[in-house]
Amino acid sequence: MPTFSADPLRELVQSCLQAVKVPATEADLTARLLVEANLTGHDTHGVRQAARYVGLIEQGIIEAGAPVTVVHETSTTAVLDAHFNLGFVGATRAAELAIAKCRQYKLAAVGVRNLNHVGRVGAYPEMLAAAGFVGLAFVNGQNRGVQVTPFGGLAPRVATNPISAAFPLQGREPILLDFATSAVAVNKVRQAHSRGKRAGEGWIVLKDGTPTDDPQDFMDGKAMLLPLGGEQGHKGYALAVLVDLMSGVLAGSGTAMAPTRDLNNGTFLICIDPEAFLGRAEYEQQVRAYADYLHATPTRPGAPGVQIPGDYEARNRAARRKDGIELEPPVWAE
Repeated sequence: MPTFSADPLRELVQSCLQAVKVPATEADLTARLLVEANLTGHDTHGVRQAARYVGLIEQGIIEAGAPVTVVHETSTTAVLDAHFNLGFVGATRAAELAIAKCRQYKLAAVGVRNLNHVGRVGAYPEMLAAAGFVGLAFVNGQNRGVQVTPFGGLAPRVATNPISAAFPLQGREPILLDFATSAVAVNKVRQAHSRGKRAGEGWIVLKDGTPTDDPQDFMDGKAMLLPLGGEQGHKGYALAVLVDLMSGVLAGSGTAMAPTRDLNNGTFLICIDPEAFLGRAEYEQQVRAYADYLHATPTRPGAPGVQIPGDYEARNRAARRKDGIELEPPVWAE
């Protein structure tokens, strides 16, 4: 498989986007975040999406260069409208505004509506963590994104509705949570299909409730995703409802019940300054001690050492910055 270092790959993706009239700064932002997804090991949300975005721009579904405007705003809150620009643009503007408000008021919440696919959701809490703040993100989807059945259901009613949070630590990668509220992200199924592999057990079911591991069933619209949690899937389903209410209602992007437009990834960010609650030194000491406590957990024979959320991304970043990013042949062909 062809292997790239990060910078040439970013330049290649940026040039593809600029070829379909994406403004240079927005093409650069999108390319950086796509490559960053590959660096963290989340290839499903990486540069394999670039050709898809080019097609959506050509169809007029993504309106590259559209302005991001303020719908309404207070000292600590705001709702933005991205006018169906690239999702990376709207979500990044929301993160920047949340940081600015949090620096002044210690707490901020910013919602953004009418934006397309935002990619790896963990990127946005990471932006808040890089500024020294705790960050939370909730992202919902509608229309084609409604591919997950409620626990015990026989029809899709919610999207994969991911949640992410990041806790900063000086001199190291943040503690990072980033997961879909479905059994897996939808791009995991698409990737299995493109690789000619089976879907994992408990990922998808046919619309009569029969389990299947054939990703073609999902690609053909015959199957749907299950909520996170397996036999305890009511918990993943409840989290998906939480995201729909946060991003769909509070941010005004529309819920799965009342979608606004195809590919609308409503995003809701919360930014918290730890110093509003305790001193920075005490925060650092407590979070580091907690991370060390979890890392020191005894492990089962033959099992790898216990990780904390964010270790996966940090380990992959280090390895792939050194060894490069491999692209699968179908991705390179696109």
